[in-house]
Amino acid sequence: MTEPKTRRDYLNTADEALRKAVQLAEHAESAARHPDNRRTTGNLAAAGALWADVARSAAALAEAMPQDAQDATEDTNV
Repeated sequence: MTEPKTRRDYLNTADEALRKAVQLAEHAESAARHPDNRRTTGNLAAAGALWADVARSAAALAEAMPQDAQDATEDTNV
């Protein structure tokens, strides 16, 4: 059995998923502007929406978890 994930792990997952969602949204926007690529726009947008859902879910899990000492130190150094 694997160790439970930490709050920081979930925040990292949310950050990476948000980056992917943004990248896919940008690709979808670009595809929508070109007639030859318009058929891929929906698929790119759907994938971006899924990554956005992952980002929201991971952020919600992190928010529900107690802050550990490392997180508290990092938050004060921002």
